[in-house]
Amino acid sequence: MVSLEQLPHPEYLPYPNHYTAAFFATREAAEKAIDDLELEGFEDEDFNIFEGDRGVDAIDLDGSHHTMLERFMRQFIKFSDSAEWRFLSEADQELRNGHILICVPTGNDKDKNEVIDVFKRNGAYDIRYFTPLYIEEVV
Repeated sequence: MVSLEQLPHPEYLPYPNHYTAAFFATREAAEKAIDDLELEGFEDEDFNIFEGDRGVDAIDLDGSHHTMLERFMRQFIKFSDSAEWRFLSEADQELRNGHILICVPTGNDKDKNEVIDVFKRNGAYDIRYFTPLYIEEVV
């Protein structure tokens, strides 16, 4: 079984691109989902794990770790009350509650559907698919 500590923990949440994300209430469920995805052909570097204080810093809800332009964009997202802002707010709270966020690049429908199926089987919740133009709430 994979250990979450061995996987990428980025300094920033990826900006909307083609990826699928979900929350997990336990480490065991998150690790099982990753094991299952690796059996489907995904590799360790395909996962972005956000958890604990380090994850909260990566979400950076107030933009304090961003450049001036990025901070401005974060405020624009906040005041536009976009789906992205609602996700960021939820992610911040979920991580503070001890839950785990996993993001997986899914550039095509096949990968997207595989990730969604594995996430569902392993108890993921609030599954979302991100593109540069919109966020699709899957579950």
